[in-house]
Formats: sequence, structure tokens, C-alpha cells
Amino acid sequence: MGDKRTLLAFLIIGLILLAMPYYYELVGIAPDPSLSQSEESRRAEPVEAEPIAAPEFKSAVAAPAPTAIETADPAGGSTGRGQTAYETRQFSAREIEVTTPIQHMTVSTKGGVLTSVELVSFKRHDGSPVQLLPDYGRGLAVTVARTDTRGEAIDLADYEFVPDRESLHLDGDGEATLQMSATLPSGEVVLKRFRFRGDRYGVEVEIVTTGFAGDDIVRVHWEGGIRDAERDWEVDKEVLSAKAYLNESLEEFRADDGPTTWAEKGALKWAGVRNKYFLCALAPTGSDRYWVEISAREVPVEDASSFHRESESPATWPHHDISVGARISDSGMWSGLVYLGPMDYKEISSYGVELERAMELGFPVVRDIAQLLLLLFVVAYEYVPNYGVVIILFAVCVKLLVYPLTHKSYESASKMQALQPKITALKEKFKNDSQRLSKETMQLYKEEGVNPLGGCLPLLLQMPIFIALYQTFNSAVQLRQAPFGLWIDDLARPDQLLVAGIDIHVLPLAMSAAMFFQSKMTMKDPKQAALVYIMPAVMIVFMWQFASGLVLYWTVFNVLQIGQQVLTNHMKNKAEPSPPAPILKTRGK
Repeated sequence: MGDKRTLLAFLIIGLILLAMPYYYELVGIAPDPSLSQSEESRRAEPVEAEPIAAPEFKSAVAAPAPTAIETADPAGGSTGRGQTAYETRQFSAREIEVTTPIQHMTVSTKGGVLTSVELVSFKRHDGSPVQLLPDYGRGLAVTVARTDTRGEAIDLADYEFVPDRESLHLDGDGEATLQMSATLPSGEVVLKRFRFRGDRYGVEVEIVTTGFAGDDIVRVHWEGGIRDAERDWEVDKEVLSAKAYLNESLEEFRADDGPTTWAEKGALKWAGVRNKYFLCALAPTGSDRYWVEISAREVPVEDASSFHRESESPATWPHHDISVGARISDSGMWSGLVYLGPMDYKEISSYGVELERAMELGFPVVRDIAQLLLLLFVVAYEYVPNYGVVIILFAVCVKLLVYPLTHKSYESASKMQALQPKITALKEKFKNDSQRLSKETMQLYKEEGVNPLGGCLPLLLQMPIFIALYQTFNSAVQLRQAPFGLWIDDLARPDQLLVAGIDIHVLPLAMSAAMFFQSKMTMKDPKQAALVYIMPAVMIVFMWQFASGLVLYWTVFNVLQIGQQVLTNHMKNKAEPSPPAPILKTRGK
């Protein structure tokens, strides 16, 4: 019996060993067949940037046998891809201009890559259009990794791609295609096809290969990450990161965490890089399994981007490289969407690839509320073209919604105050029996119809709305540079008023003052008098750097709270019976 069990155990172990490769392929952790073992081990460790000379412009013509090279990284470092190039003649690169009502892009014939992406509808603080690509950035570079015995990885970023037109201009409802092709010395052809629409930020991309094997792997690269776009570079840098939505999980990589390279394989929805309000993302179509690689590191700012601002520039700037690869397959085509635009929820959610997950809208419940609030704000803005006024109207609506609950809380507070002598008597009577004291106190609340938690209900309803508003003002591109009036010129930033050379944030001070007066009106317990002064001071510190739109909402809401308290006190005094008039006695009677 023992021998049979041993034999059965070895048989099961053997079956497990045989099934392991298929299991690895199923869950997407099989090694990339196009990579050598040495490169796999190199990817497992952070990639240190080492400056090397940049390659010259080259054209794909017949040449001697290929020689392995390591391609240069424009940010000052090695890509570590170990591609193979061919000895080729030089050529003069040209820029193909692509203009739509919302974008202005340039595509270089050197590699057929995007070298500039300007968003016409969004401006920097100096009035220039927002530029997504850093000065050294390259979008949609292509490499082809052979899986046959040659083991080559051909980088096409230095080959000449011949375009079918020299420029492309679209109107709002126009649609057109730009084609560019490169021929390798060994006869293979790579065709890039870009399909632009005048009213969409998404660009459809197809890469058609001829002459390669079906097992060869096409990789599409986004190199350099994304540029800063805000007046203060800290606003972008604190959130700038690369993300990948792979295997139904959102992965995030930040350069300030240190140099890192991440590689994975699986069902990819998209991979991209974002700053505060804008996103560059690759979203391949189809149900294939994709190889995804993301590297993140800091590079010297003079190599990364041009900072045209009065404040001092940072010493380094985040640099991200993204690579998305897939087998060429029988069709010989890699296709996908490239999104280059704002993180406008309505826009990015319309593509059906869950690009909206790039927005930081909080946890699921808060995210749903934030999406609803953003939709309400956008709809209201069509009728009231000032987001500051929209915020005030929203505060009024929320106040009307919670008015009954607040009224109940005021009544509960008044009854609690009236019960204080009885509660004090109970504390004295049962001071040595805490359990009996709790029981008698709850019985007293029940007899008098008092809910000790009644005052918390309006706050409990407000907190999810407040948190959702915070996420909305922190992420909604519609509120970027949205003015209200007077000194409030950007509802997505703290308000600033220059007084004697000092920037003063007026709204947090106004909010704190309103909170102080409200507390003075409602606070009756002398033991809690210190909170009247402490809480407003704490809120000033807490909300000093918050978006002015959020502080405006909270200030208006507190002012409305004061108004309700005044109205409640007036109605209470009016309802109380007047004391009887004194009887005056006349002389002699």
C-alpha cells in the first residue's frame, strides 16, 4: 500500500511539473520569448541612467549584416533594449503637421514618431498651448523583436518613414488618415497608419508589418513621459506617474520612489502617464495578451522640460518610458487607441477602455458621488457660465436638502440642554454604578424623546459630499483655471490676494470666521467653550492649501447654517409664551 501511495505521489508531482508551463502562460507570467535570459535578469533590477551618444539620422537602405547596438535615451541614459540596427545612409528628417480644432501635432519622418502634441483648447499660465510631450520625448516609437534563431530586436526609431502627405488639416467633424512606411534592408516593411478625428483626442493607430514571422513581437513605445502644464510645477510633479490597467488591476509607478523597471504580461486595457489634468495613454485593441514594461526615474530638469515660470525650477523631473508589445500574429497588425488629451471624465469614459481609472476620484462610493457631482456641475455650467456661481447654487441646494435634519439637530440640542439638570442628578445618584447610570440616562432620553446622536446626522450626510467635492476639485479639468471673480481667478487652486507683498488666502479666513460665529450661537456648554476658538483655527490650517472652489462651498454652507440658526432662534422666541404683565396697584385701593 505504501509503494502505491509513493508511486501515486510521484505521478501527481510529474503531472504538476508538466502542467506548470501552461499554467504560467494562462495567468500571464511566462517569460517574454523575445528576451534573452540576461535581459530578463537586467529587467528585474532598477535601470541606472548612463549618458551615451545619440544616434544619427538614418535611412533604411541595403547594407551589410546587422550589428547589435544599445539605443540612446534622449533623457540621458540607456534604454537597455539591446536592439539591432543596420548601417544606413543619412537623411534629412521632416516634420508632418497635423492640425485639428483641439490638437496640433507633429510627426517626424525619423522613426515615424510623435514629437509634439499641443492642446489648443488648454493654455499654460503664460497663454501658450499645453504641450504634452517633453522636449526630448518620442511618442509611438516601434521595435520588432524576432523570436527565431537570430534573436534580433530591431529599433525603427532611426529609420526614415516615408509619408503619403506633407501635412494634414481637419475641421471639427473631419476625419483623415496619415500613412508612413519604412523598408528594412532585408526587405521587411513596417507601415504606420494614424487615423485622426477633428473632435476627438483619441488617435487610432495601426502598425502593419510585412515579411516578419507571426511569432515576432511588435512593441510600441512612449518615451519621456509627460510635460508639466501648471503655473506651479509642484502641482504636476506631486501627482505625475505612470499607470497600467492590466489583468483588471491598476498599477502605478512614480519616479520619486527611485529608479525602477516593471515588466508584466496579461490582458491590458491601457498603459499611460499622467500629470495633474492630462493623460497620454496607449490602449491596444483586441483580446491578445500584451507585454507591458514601464520604467521610472528622475532626470536633470534641463534635460527633461523647459520651465517658463517666475518661480525656481526643480532640480530633477520625472521620466517615464512605456512599452506595449504583442505578437504580430497572422494579420501582421498591431492596432490600438492613443489618447492624448485632458482627463475629462465624459471624454475618456466614452472610449470604453476604462481610461477614467486614471483619474483619482477616491474609493468606489466616493468615486460614484464625485462622478455625479462633476456631471451636475458640467450641466449647470451650460446655463450658468461661472463655476463659482454653480458652486454657490450647489451649496444652497445641499443646505435645503439637509435643512430638516439640521432643524432636528437644533431641537435635539435644545432638549439636551434642558435635560442637563436631570442628567447631573443621575450622575450624582449613580456615581458609583456606571452601568446603572448608562441605563438610567438612556431611559431618560427615551422618555423625553431625545436622540443624543441627532446633531451628528447632518454632518454624516455632509462628509461623503465634502470628500467627493475634494476629489472633484482635485481632478476635474473643467475647473482648471476657471475664474469666479475679484481675486479668485482659478477655482482649482487656493485663492491668493496680495496684501503688503504677502499672499493671503481670504476664503479660509472667511470660512473660519463663519464657523466661529456659528459655534458661538450653538455652543451652550461652558466646558466646550474652548472648542469655539480651537476648531476655526484648526480649519484655517487644514484648508489653507485647498482648492478655492471647495473652500467657497464650505464658506457659503456655513453662512447658510448661521442663517438657519438665526431663523430657528427667532421662531423659538416667538413661540414661547410672553410672561404675564405685572399688576399695578393704585393708591387708596
